[in-house]
Amino acid sequence: MEKRTKITQFYRLILILFLCTFLFSHDGIAQDSTQKRFYFFRPENTFGSESQVNPVSVFLNGGYDMTRNGGHSKNIFAWDYKGDGAHVWKNLKDPIGNIRKFGWNEFVHQEIFNFTIGVKNAEFLPNIAGHTIGNGMQYAKLAEYFEYHDVPLPYLWSGLTTTAYQVMNEIVEAEGYRGINVDLVADIYMFNIAGLAIFSTDWGKRFFSETLPVNEWSPQPIIEPMTGNLQNAGQQYYVRKNFSFTGKWSPFFYYGVYSVLGASYAYDSQNSLTLGAGNVINKLREGRSRGFRKIDPKIDGSVGFFWDRNSSLMTSVLFTGPGLYNMQVNIYPGVISWGSFSPGFYLAVGEWDGFILGITFSEFPFGLGYGKNNNATL
Repeated sequence: MEKRTKITQFYRLILILFLCTFLFSHDGIAQDSTQKRFYFFRPENTFGSESQVNPVSVFLNGGYDMTRNGGHSKNIFAWDYKGDGAHVWKNLKDPIGNIRKFGWNEFVHQEIFNFTIGVKNAEFLPNIAGHTIGNGMQYAKLAEYFEYHDVPLPYLWSGLTTTAYQVMNEIVEAEGYRGINVDLVADIYMFNIAGLAIFSTDWGKRFFSETLPVNEWSPQPIIEPMTGNLQNAGQQYYVRKNFSFTGKWSPFFYYGVYSVLGASYAYDSQNSLTLGAGNVINKLREGRSRGFRKIDPKIDGSVGFFWDRNSSLMTSVLFTGPGLYNMQVNIYPGVISWGSFSPGFYLAVGEWDGFILGITFSEFPFGLGYGKNNNATL
């Protein structure tokens, strides 16, 4: 009875935090359209990646981001959603008990913070960058999208959408595993909630849109009707800050599955070209630590080229290798036009993706494509 009472009190606390974040923040109160200020969403950009911002594409990119890693099935109609969903719920419904079984010291060291920086000991870094800053920014941006379209309670709907895709991402990551997983406990209950709280405040949105500007250049989700595969879904964020002493140049960092560091050059008042190099997670290795599941990334090199207009991505070209050579090209609406019709395109070739070709459309959540030899496990 005492354990059940503690769990009930825990969920009451979580509910209160959600309500405070979504409903009682002064930012969440509906404003007159003439007083609206958008920190991340750019409604004037009817071209490029910004033209494809909508709740469904946000859910697909966030919920199925794991499918970009080699070795994961991309057939979204063949997943064991019931079994994997039950696994996620089993871990979320008793977070304290699962952490106690895993070990508090190990939980803090592995998921919260430690001084050992490396791919096997730094799970907290993607938690902060992706779940707190990235997901928090996406939550604020989607809320601004809802607000622009006069949807009541925009921050509530955005919070529900972003939380839903985070849960779906954990379901996809489970992929048959049925044991204790404290990683998703930290993701959902700590880092995600922290991001929602920070980006529900004016100071948080100002800091991450002005002082340390963060936004997203997510790829274009493609569904293959012949196979049921969802291709090119994922979340990619970028940080870019111009300084007076750098002139037309700005340092640039692009992160997600790809991590690319480079520089942007603004060749006119609206257009910028960016070049960078870094790495890519081309597979997640499942192992065991003290009998519990532990996932470590397998890293390969990457080079990226980007063209954006008014911070809306127009074209990206990403190369990976030498472990697995691959090329991915995203051409967004607004680059190639036939009269008033301007679709987007996706092309991927190499060991990782095989061959994929797809077409997308503005304000539509996914495109259609054809793929060949892209089901091999890497």
